[in-house]
Amino acid sequence: MIVKKVKREQSGKPKAWQIGDLVDYIRSPHTTNAHEKIAHAGSRNFLSGTHSGQRGEMIALAQESVHSTMPVSHWIFSWKENEQPTRAQVDELVDIFLERMGLTEHQTVYGLHRNTDNYHVHIAVNRMHPYSLKVVRPNNGFDIEAAHKIVALVEHKQGWASEGNTRYTVLENGEVIRARREQKIQPRPEARDFERATGEKSAQRIAQERGYGIIKNAVSWVELHRELAAKGLLFEKKGSGAILWVGDIAVKASSVDRAFGMSTLCKRLGEFMPAETFSPVESVRPEPVSAVNLKEWQEYQKERAATPSTETKQVDQLISHIRQKALKERQRAERGCILPGFAEHGLSFLNIARHFLKVKQREEARQLRQELRSPKYRPSFEGWLRERGLHMQADQWRFRKGFEPPAQCPSAQAAQGNAAAQQPVYEGQQFERYAAAVGADRYRVTCIRLKRNGTKQAFILDKTDGASKGFTPEELQARIPTMLRLQNRRENIYY
Repeated sequence: MIVKKVKREQSGKPKAWQIGDLVDYIRSPHTTNAHEKIAHAGSRNFLSGTHSGQRGEMIALAQESVHSTMPVSHWIFSWKENEQPTRAQVDELVDIFLERMGLTEHQTVYGLHRNTDNYHVHIAVNRMHPYSLKVVRPNNGFDIEAAHKIVALVEHKQGWASEGNTRYTVLENGEVIRARREQKIQPRPEARDFERATGEKSAQRIAQERGYGIIKNAVSWVELHRELAAKGLLFEKKGSGAILWVGDIAVKASSVDRAFGMSTLCKRLGEFMPAETFSPVESVRPEPVSAVNLKEWQEYQKERAATPSTETKQVDQLISHIRQKALKERQRAERGCILPGFAEHGLSFLNIARHFLKVKQREEARQLRQELRSPKYRPSFEGWLRERGLHMQADQWRFRKGFEPPAQCPSAQAAQGNAAAQQPVYEGQQFERYAAAVGADRYRVTCIRLKRNGTKQAFILDKTDGASKGFTPEELQARIPTMLRLQNRRENIYY
């Protein structure tokens, strides 16, 4: 699940209109978006039982607030694509939300919407208390943190899958604690969107995979340039920053890691020395981001490689220049034809005509620029598979994380490699006794770190792609060295 607090847009509408539009949208989304349907709706703490009556009550109470420009908050809780909540589960979510936010007595309107394959619930809650007439600040203003705790509670109670970067987790005793996330270096959202569409590793990912360890461990500029060139990368200074060349694509060094800024590297390696004697020894070729549907991806790459030649691009640029010039000439002639007719009626009419004609011509120019900028149609890898009737392969690509073997961090791999040479016999025998007594098919492993300030952080060892699937007894036996390493760091292990 994910949660979002919708920010209020700065508009010239009065407070009453904004609240009325929000309540109408929650109850009747199809009037705004024909593809969005209402699946369930409800309300809390109203005297009236009708939609118009509840909308009027919320507006009237909000109008009593003089200091708050908008006391009504708008929240969205969204489920994953393959999850479908029941009405009782939606009502339970709203009750948990109001209780945890301290808004149990406040006016609330909510509706479960569905557009495409995702279910999501919209909640509009009036933060102005109906009796004290004071505007409440949930969690002393840190309402986003409280909302993430609510997500963890709902996932735990109703059994939904967690997102990969969830902030909180719930222990078996119902305690909500901060989840400890392992620091992962991964491409930014724009690069991941490119990978999702093409199935090809982005230049940012290649720079991270090939260059991160080299830049981090280099002791001199000469070593850095030499090792990067061996991997097909080139490091250059640009302005006050630095870039990595991955083939013909430049990637900011700070996007590989924030610690790779030029000033930070110069403090560690000394004054910058350019790579004069080192050049990439190999070209960077397209690499698949996943092994799922590898054969189909190679065929897709062959078709995708058929890009327009340089001559074709020059012709496109010439056509673009001609079309823009023709539009300017037509608009100039249009002004000369229309405006003199309005000048006869006075300056006021002439200025009005100038304004509306300017708006019209500006929109025409914007549409032409957008048309010229848009690339030739090229389907995504998933769309390319569906065009050929390979719907099963397309679904596998869309949910490829479930078809890929789980990646292990180097420390876990090293621990498993050393397990054969140094088998923790005693701990394995203890777990065998425990497993024989419990008789479970799978085991969930939780590591809890106690901080000095009294707070707790939890890390679920068997969590994969946001879901805790548990270990089989054999899998857990193989991970005992990893668990011992965590225990040596004074972490509490529960299974």
